[in-house]
Amino acid sequence: MPGGHLATSLALSGVAYATTGSPEAAAGCFAGGFLIDVDHYLDYLVFEKQWRRPSPVSFLRYYFTYSPKKLVLPLHSAEFMTALLLFILFVHPWPLLVGYWLGALMHLIFDVLVNGDNALKHPVLFYIFGYRAAHRFAADELLDVVVPVAAGRTPIREFFRWKPVEDELTAEPAADKSETLTSEVSAD
Repeated sequence: MPGGHLATSLALSGVAYATTGSPEAAAGCFAGGFLIDVDHYLDYLVFEKQWRRPSPVSFLRYYFTYSPKKLVLPLHSAEFMTALLLFILFVHPWPLLVGYWLGALMHLIFDVLVNGDNALKHPVLFYIFGYRAAHRFAADELLDVVVPVAAGRTPIREFFRWKPVEDELTAEPAADKSETLTSEVSAD
């Protein structure tokens, strides 16, 4: 979730600055760890054709209710990360790019771990652009989600959550049921 990416990116940026003294590396870590999600917004505007509702709240509500039909996400791909790493290794290890690469790697690892548990049919494969392209970027072929009723109701609050919102249980917890049954049997 974005709030988790924001917190971890700030932490990574702080560590990068403390260890290297490079503001460029720190900025790159933040960009790769958090701002990489700009491609979700580009998908929303371009592929979902939501350019008439460009507000951040509309975008977040759309995103948190798993409404996208297409998931292109060019920055969320092993191919992009590989090309960037090769550029860093063989062309120019600019601190901003190195930081971006490290931040993006952290971001993608957390995406695999969190989204893999909550939304993705094939968590690692999803982050291969060619895999998404082979599935025509179709969300229904790439995602396996049950949208909670509470999703999208409070998009700003959901932005700062570590995990996606879940519906509240309406049934009593098992311990309460057994206590109720015990007290009813004792009363008879």
